[in-house]
Amino acid sequence: MAPGVTVRASDVRGLQAEILTRGLSVKYVKNIISGSFRAMIKQTKIDEHITRDVFAGLKWPNWRPPDPDPFTDEERTRILAWYRTKRFGFHCGPQGDVRRLRLHPAFYSFVHLLFWTGMRPSEAAGLQWGDIDLAGHRLHVRRSRHLYDYGAPKTQSADRWVELFPDTVRMLGELRPLRIEPTTPVFTNTIGNPVEPKAFERHWHAGLRILGIRPRGLYCTKDTFVTNALRVGAKIAWLEQQTGVNYLRPRSASTARSAGAGSPDTGTKKRSKISDLGMPRGGLEPQAEPEKLKVFQGPDRQEPPSTPTKCVRRTHRRRGGR
Repeated sequence: MAPGVTVRASDVRGLQAEILTRGLSVKYVKNIISGSFRAMIKQTKIDEHITRDVFAGLKWPNWRPPDPDPFTDEERTRILAWYRTKRFGFHCGPQGDVRRLRLHPAFYSFVHLLFWTGMRPSEAAGLQWGDIDLAGHRLHVRRSRHLYDYGAPKTQSADRWVELFPDTVRMLGELRPLRIEPTTPVFTNTIGNPVEPKAFERHWHAGLRILGIRPRGLYCTKDTFVTNALRVGAKIAWLEQQTGVNYLRPRSASTARSAGAGSPDTGTKKRSKISDLGMPRGGLEPQAEPEKLKVFQGPDRQEPPSTPTKCVRRTHRRRGGR
C-alpha cells in the first residue's frame, strides 16, 4: 500500500455496494471481498499500514443456496456429445489475427469429469497431472482454482481421493500429453492456460442455448451425479467421501428428495464403491443390474446386442450340421 493512503470501514462498505450494483451474485462478491481483498488487508495490517478492523459493520444480503437442479440422462448425453464434436477457435500465427477451428478434448474431458465424479468445477479446474492416479483409478483433490488463482479446497473434507469410472480413466489417459510435469494442469483452455470455471461459463451457456436445454449453472453437473447415485442406492457415507460434502445438511436432503430416494441411508456399516454404481473397474462387460447400468453407463459405451446377428446364426447352423 502506498504511504499516506488510508482505508476506512466506510471505504470497504462502498466497495461492496459498488460491486453488488454490477449484477454479480452475493456469493461471488463475498468471495472477492472476504477472500482476495481480506487477504491483502491482512498483509497491510502485518506491515502496520492499517491498525484497525476495516471490515467492522460489514453486512451482507441474505443468500439462500440454490436448490438442486440436475440434468436428465438424455440432457447429459447431448451435452457431452456437443463438447465431443464442437470445434473451438484457436489463434494461428504470430500476429494472432487469424483463427482456426479445432476440436478441444480438454473441454470435453472437463465436462465429462464433472458429470461422472461429482466434483466441484473449481476442484476440477485445479487438477494437475501429479494428482491423477490412473493405475489406481482415482485422483486427489488438494487444491481449487478460482478467479485465475490456485487456493485450498473449499472445506477440510474437500481434500480427498475421488474414485473414477473406467471410461473416465480411459479418457484421461488419452488426454495426457507426452511430456508432463507434476504441476502441469490437466485441463487447459484454447491458449494453453488452466481452465478458469468462471470464464468457461461462456462456452457452457452457449452449448445449452444451442442444444435447447434449460439454462443451468455448471454446478448442476454435481447435482446430476449425486441425484443419480442416490437413485441407484449409493451409500451416503461413500457419497460424502466422493464429493466432499456432508449430505445430511438441508441442501442434500432436498437432493435426496429430487432423486426420489426418500430417507437417505447413512451407510455407517458399509461404504459403497464406484463399481457398485454400474461401471466396474475391471473388464468391459458390466455386472450390474440393467436399470442401474443405464443410469451410470458412460456416454461412449455401447451395450452388446442381445441376440447374435443373422450371419452368426448361419455359421452356428453350419457348424452344428458337420
